Amino acid sequence: MRLLPALATLAVLLFSMSMAACSGDGEVLATYEGGEITRGDMRNLVKASGQNPEEITTAQQNEILKIIATYRLAALEMSGDKEVQDWIKANSGLLERKALLRAFQAHLKTDEPFQIISIQLAIVRKDQERSRKKEAEDLAAKLNEMSSDDEIDALVAQASDSEGTRLNGGRIVPHCISCKPDLLSFVTDPLKEAEQGKFIVIDAEGAYYVARKLSLDELEPEELFAFYQEYFTSLAKMAKKAGLEKEISPVMIETQAKQYSDRLVRSQVNSNEELKEHLEKIEKEHEFKINREGLSLESFNGEADDTWIMEMDGKKRTIADMKKIVDATSLPAEALVQIMQNIYIPSELLMLSPEYDSVVDSDLYQFMSEYNKNEALAGRYMQKQTENMQVTEEQIQEYYNLRKFNQFQGKPLATVREGIRQQLQQSNSQTAVQTVRDNLFKKYNLSIEREKLESGEI
Repeated sequence: MRLLPALATLAVLLFSMSMAACSGDGEVLATYEGGEITRGDMRNLVKASGQNPEEITTAQQNEILKIIATYRLAALEMSGDKEVQDWIKANSGLLERKALLRAFQAHLKTDEPFQIISIQLAIVRKDQERSRKKEAEDLAAKLNEMSSDDEIDALVAQASDSEGTRLNGGRIVPHCISCKPDLLSFVTDPLKEAEQGKFIVIDAEGAYYVARKLSLDELEPEELFAFYQEYFTSLAKMAKKAGLEKEISPVMIETQAKQYSDRLVRSQVNSNEELKEHLEKIEKEHEFKINREGLSLESFNGEADDTWIMEMDGKKRTIADMKKIVDATSLPAEALVQIMQNIYIPSELLMLSPEYDSVVDSDLYQFMSEYNKNEALAGRYMQKQTENMQVTEEQIQEYYNLRKFNQFQGKPLATVREGIRQQLQQSNSQTAVQTVRDNLFKKYNLSIEREKLESGEI
């Protein structure tokens, strides 16, 4: 069992945002009867979402504030509901552990620059009938004797068994080696140590790669777009020189450059690799093992709570221990297994981290602990407000009559009734939730100071 924490999804849109600080965390951005929402609240939610991109509109910031407000106001509405408050109390440990995982994930994120390697290569595919190693070595030697880039490009295109290298002379899209996981490590690891500009032979599965490192650059996120724009511009020139008839427009080049740069930034900020590595380090520093043989889906049916889940430093944690943090009475075994793998085991390990105290004392952890509870309460509130909503037969009939000959192509109502019912149920639920939210804002006099929201800065 590998520990790959699939952290609980926040019910927020994940926006492209800049973390640039335009004002202090204590600046009030919204008020409601009984409380306020600060810039620090907005920043914490953005940080917890794992996003750290470059742009955010005032409309998106406005929506973030509305999300925070919705959860807080719905939680206020549920403050007198004993049944729900008891449920929250029974699950408070689980919600706090979710907050711990989010806070650790953000805490471990680094601001190191991207390491981008530019590579030129020819692929010599292996042959069961004959060895092609010497062929690859001779090609590398011949390429290293050449001094003209044009000659090198032509020979690489001619010698490579890959159709994809013909138009670009074997120059692949610059690759991030600091991003994890590095799926090209079998090529990039040898090239990192190799002399720049010199072709080497890399013996890989299925092929020999005759490759050289053209450059190794350290780039900040804001430098990536210009870097890739320059690469795709040069690629377009090479393709035209090689005889490509279709013109590669500047707009296409710009679009490709933005896609690649944005993808790298998203992959870095959304990655759980730092958290995964930290968990693996804690495992190695302590006597840790999981009960791989003794655990099964049936172990979580409520009749084997004394089954141990894991052992750390000689102390075992059982299913009964895990159930102290979650109300398992209405959860299926599959859900409990997910909680065990994705929340309970990782959080137990993180409690042994030397950085545990500093993370728990952070503003982000405190914010997420409250946010998770409010989110859960809001979910219960919305459920109660919409649970009696029914789709009537008249609504189904009306929907069918309007679309009988276009969408349904004359099919009988009986064959499409369930699909119509589900569609109307979803539509009605969305409308109802929006209405409930608007009513909460009106009841508590929510006021957002939009003049304090500036595009590109949170």
